[in-house]
Amino acid sequence: MNLEARKVNLINWISSIQESNLIEKLEALQKEGSDWWNKVSKEDKQAIDEGLEQLDGGCLFPRLVLQ
Repeated sequence: MNLEARKVNLINWISSIQESNLIEKLEALQKEGSDWWNKVSKEDKQAIDEGLEQLDGGCLFPRLVLQ
């Protein structure tokens, strides 16, 4: 079964759910999956911010940092 067919099956199943508690669990799963920034480490966030600043400054190639 391809991905599109699987999604249609899930949509059909979700549209038939009548239990409020199951809908709440699905909503929690959706929120958990969409809020990825809160799961990123502090160091990774700093690296992302630095990269964005470099892009904003016109630097299209990252600066190499040798440790």
